[in-house]
Amino acid sequence: QENAARKATDVQTVLKRFWKVAAPYWYSDDKIQARLRLAAVFALTLGTTGISVGFNFLGRDFYNALANKDQDQFTKQLIYYLAGFAGGIPVFVLRDYAKDTLSLRWRSWMTSFYMDRYLNNRTFYIIQSQSIIDNPDQRIVDDLSAFTGTALAFSLTFFNAAVDLISFSNILYGIYPPLFLVLLGYSFGGTAISVFLGRGLASLNFLQEKKEADFRYGLVRIRENAESIAFYGGEENETQLLLQRFRSAFENLSKLLISSRNLEFFTSGYRYLIQILPAAVVAPMYFSGKIEFGVINQSVSAFNHVLGDFSLIVYQFQAISAFSAVIDRLGEFDDLLDASESTIDSKTATGISRETVNFRDPVTSSNGVAPVSRSSKLLLSIDRFTLLTP
Repeated sequence: QENAARKATDVQTVLKRFWKVAAPYWYSDDKIQARLRLAAVFALTLGTTGISVGFNFLGRDFYNALANKDQDQFTKQLIYYLAGFAGGIPVFVLRDYAKDTLSLRWRSWMTSFYMDRYLNNRTFYIIQSQSIIDNPDQRIVDDLSAFTGTALAFSLTFFNAAVDLISFSNILYGIYPPLFLVLLGYSFGGTAISVFLGRGLASLNFLQEKKEADFRYGLVRIRENAESIAFYGGEENETQLLLQRFRSAFENLSKLLISSRNLEFFTSGYRYLIQILPAAVVAPMYFSGKIEFGVINQSVSAFNHVLGDFSLIVYQFQAISAFSAVIDRLGEFDDLLDASESTIDSKTATGISRETVNFRDPVTSSNGVAPVSRSSKLLLSIDRFTLLTP
């Protein structure tokens, strides 16, 4: 049933859940700071793309000077390269720093947001008593952290891919149009094969998150109830329960590793083949004297950039599958928190009622026990009561 439920989660549902979980922060009280920081991250990403385009042309002139044995031009291009490194590295570092600080700020807000809803209206009690979902603590701690970091990383990746695609496609098409057509066929074919080979990864990742959290919760429960387990000799039962949960996680992880291995066979070959493919396509033009040697290096660089943009699904398929599992878990949790505010029957969470009965009898026997009148009804009798632990 779990596997069937995971397969039923289609792309449209995942996207809706992603927006439902992600959107509140960008419309919160912190929205101005959040949007300014996000704009800064995207601006720095544009800067990194511009630097990459500049290095593409520097590489062409650098290898042309090397092939022509032009020492003066070679020295000049080498100085340009070093200056480019000095100016470009800070941009890349600042982009990553800005992204990570925004992710941390986002996670802090979301943690408070979900904690308030989780502890409101006795929702935590409803979840625990009815076993509606598994491990809400893991969803608040681990899944929220993974969600904010991965969401920003993927947003930048797709944005950078779009800008890269526009910039380097013009370069590649200007060098040799057939090479661009080869790239399109190679990337779309690779994407289709990757989707086919990795079609079960999303459901396996979802189940692995659940099973690992169940195993971790069992260990936490032993720590919190260590005294009771020790006094009543429950070590063997607890050990069997923990081993059962671990075996379940182990078996699912074994299936996950097999699926990942099959996908990795293809993606590894896909990556290594592109090292020689563009050079093999444009080599006849070089041998016929139509292009210079540096253009080959430029075409390889542009080919790799554009192919990387077209092949995001190939390269990131396992990460996308894991992220979709995180979105699924947070989406379920978010739906439940919404339902607790409107549709969940709260009668199961009415709390513990307390009734106090006062016996007003001024007479107490010599041993400190209040005498009970003949008309009173005995409600509770305790014999040999002790507070000592066994």
